Amino acid sequence: MKSTFLLLVILGTLVSSQAFGKNKNPTPKPLRVKKSALTAPAKPQTLTTLTPVSSQPAEAPKSSFDKFYERLSIGYFGSLTSPNLETWDARRGATSPAFSGKTNNDTYPLNLWSQVNFGYSFGGKFKFNVIPRFTTFLNKAPDQDPGERGMVILEDALVGFSGVIYASEDKKFNWFFRPGIRLPTSHATRHYNDATFGRLTYNIEFLNVFSYDFNSKWQIAVTSQDRYWIFENRYNASRNRFYTAPYITYTINDTTKIQAYYENMLENNKRWKSINGKNPSYRNVWQNAYIGIAKDITPKLNVYPFISAFVNDVPFSTQSFWLGLWVSYQIK
Repeated sequence: MKSTFLLLVILGTLVSSQAFGKNKNPTPKPLRVKKSALTAPAKPQTLTTLTPVSSQPAEAPKSSFDKFYERLSIGYFGSLTSPNLETWDARRGATSPAFSGKTNNDTYPLNLWSQVNFGYSFGGKFKFNVIPRFTTFLNKAPDQDPGERGMVILEDALVGFSGVIYASEDKKFNWFFRPGIRLPTSHATRHYNDATFGRLTYNIEFLNVFSYDFNSKWQIAVTSQDRYWIFENRYNASRNRFYTAPYITYTINDTTKIQAYYENMLENNKRWKSINGKNPSYRNVWQNAYIGIAKDITPKLNVYPFISAFVNDVPFSTQSFWLGLWVSYQIK
């Protein structure tokens, strides 16, 4: 009886322990997962990128002068004229043909004619140009007027525009055009007066250069100038010069060329019916031929020594020959 009662007590104790264990450790509920977490991918983490800091200071904005200077070009051209080869009198340069039996000894002595070309590119095909010109006398000038006997004489200053207004698709043919006005800037040019014509106001000039490249070796071109002297604001051909100069170029190498020129000048010099009763008369007053070698000394410096002759001299002799030198330098 005692053993039966003891067995029942042990079994009850075990059943109570199982029930108490289930209440202390209930079954975990399933996790609730949001629907958006199942359908939308997780966003990647944003990486913060550090911008490197330059050690160089920021470039300062350009001033108005800097912008102007970038568009400015400056070039020099000089032409040295010797006396004729027969007399070689340095007091009288060979700057013009012989007229009316006179020799080609000019009132200018051995001299260097110079011009400085200031060009401003304003974004189009043309440049605006201001070109002052002057002559440096390298010897005495006994035949000149007293007002022109200085060491340097200002000639005039050309103000105008220049540029290539047409070029063929293959770039072989080009048309360069420079219209301008020559302003009198010296005693000689401002007081170029005439008893009948009056005072010189200025010159009007139209310059054209047409060139064609046959190939890398041969090129032909022609320069033409139509120039009018305007007296007392009278716009006519009382003095008018039409200048034509065809020339041919043969390229030897990248720095050396042979160039041959022929110059012809027709001029009506103060022969105009509306002023002095005389008919216009364009006379063939200038025929000049020369040949020389153009050499690039540096990418900016070019020299062109040549020998020339006035072919319309009568008689034609060694007195018709003279020497010359062109110097071109691109300052900027």
